Amino acid sequence: MIDEVLTVSDVYRSLLERLSAGRYAPGTKLPSCRALAEELGSNPSTVDRALKRLVEVGLVRTVPRRGSFVVQAGTAAVHSRDEIADELGRVLAKAWRSGIVLDDIRQLVAQAVGQLEESPKVAFVECNRRDLDHMHALVREATGIEVQPVLIDDAWGRRLDEEFDVVTTPIFHLDDLGDIVTGFDRVVEVNFVASQSVMRRLVALRSAPRMVAAAPTARGVSWMTALVGQYYAGAIEPFHIGVDDPSRLVGADVVVMNNAARLPDGWETRVPEIVSVEWELDPRFAGTFRGRIDEVLAARATAAAGASSGPVPASASLTTLDPGAP
Repeated sequence: MIDEVLTVSDVYRSLLERLSAGRYAPGTKLPSCRALAEELGSNPSTVDRALKRLVEVGLVRTVPRRGSFVVQAGTAAVHSRDEIADELGRVLAKAWRSGIVLDDIRQLVAQAVGQLEESPKVAFVECNRRDLDHMHALVREATGIEVQPVLIDDAWGRRLDEEFDVVTTPIFHLDDLGDIVTGFDRVVEVNFVASQSVMRRLVALRSAPRMVAAAPTARGVSWMTALVGQYYAGAIEPFHIGVDDPSRLVGADVVVMNNAARLPDGWETRVPEIVSVEWELDPRFAGTFRGRIDEVLAARATAAAGASSGPVPASASLTTLDPGAP
């Protein structure tokens, strides 16, 4: 008997725990919504909504008429506002049940918020949720710098360099920032490269008769074509997803595309070989990134000091905040 109705967040966390525990390996087809609902004590509709959250953060992908498949294991680095609110509510309720009085809880929250306000605000900008999750986590793990993920589509009409101390983005998205920053003085590019496993696959497929480079944007098509061209000597056919007629894929031997992209419905099963490019952080990047961030922060602090006789802002340097950082 079910004592309480499970929410979407409850089911989402249960599925995340299973992924983290390795119960479903990458590439594994998940049980149906009905089967998962029976296992979890929920209902198919709630499970379906939880799966959509997993799709949004890039841990699961859904193929029409085939089911849902695990893209990667682990937990999502990018969470929705509702999930954060749920988590914060549980922590505060735990504090209350532990006997901490409300005034002390308010003081703890105020101290935590104050620490956030004093820390440099560094944004990481990407064009899709899947890569935003993956890439911003790589930057954080390699450098120890906390960066706030921002989707390009969510930034239209804003000026990110006025909201954040520093704005970072993959080097191939620098041009996309033109409309959402006032200038590039506070922008630091991040270099990502195709994973070694992808490069090996491309080398193995260099004799394929017909190669197609696909992406959902024109710039993405050009970038993917340049990447494939490093390993494939023949002619590479560009395919702009959502714009070009899908019939152009008829007879293609290999399609190379970003791991966040999807071919038109039904075509993923009709192409003999699909190479989804997974990005890795350039190993030369981590050692210089903190220095680049500090340069931007120092320049901003100098400009602020020149405009005012007040103290230098606490966010003038990452090194100041974390002396033991590499």
